[in-house]
Amino acid sequence: MGKVAIIGVGQSAFVRGYAGSIRELAFEGFKDAIRDAGITAKDIGASIICSAPEYDKQRSPAGVFAEYFGLVPQPTCYLESLCSSSSMGLRIAYSLVASGLHDSVAVIGFQKMSEISSAESQERMGRGADIQWESPFGTMMPAYYAMYARAHMAKYGTKPEDLALIRVKSS
Repeated sequence: MGKVAIIGVGQSAFVRGYAGSIRELAFEGFKDAIRDAGITAKDIGASIICSAPEYDKQRSPAGVFAEYFGLVPQPTCYLESLCSSSSMGLRIAYSLVASGLHDSVAVIGFQKMSEISSAESQERMGRGADIQWESPFGTMMPAYYAMYARAHMAKYGTKPEDLALIRVKSS
């Protein structure tokens, strides 16, 4: 198995109510990543487009993004794993490169929640959980993270200030 590395990274701004389309939003980060890597779209062997579904109006973004980013005719796929979509995309990209199937794979994560109303967004978050045993009780992903954070605090003595550092590092 050969060595695998992340050779470029990019990120669009985190803003409320982004005026552009989802492809424009994702392209900002993609453009920065290929510039950081010193490559072009034609150097990429495959792409994995990652997001939680139904928060924007584009039902199947992989082909649309691949064409917009100049990644055709290379293979592309759409991956959704709710809040861990991009993390899973990295794992799959690692496997594709480590196996020798592709020399390079772009992992493109995005989320734009302002194309739908807040009520619709909340409803979709609720359906991300088990719709029989959890959603009816109002449990959504942020509540899960809060419960995990509280459990971590109880078990390891983590303080709110420690968790705040995660936010600082992520910005």
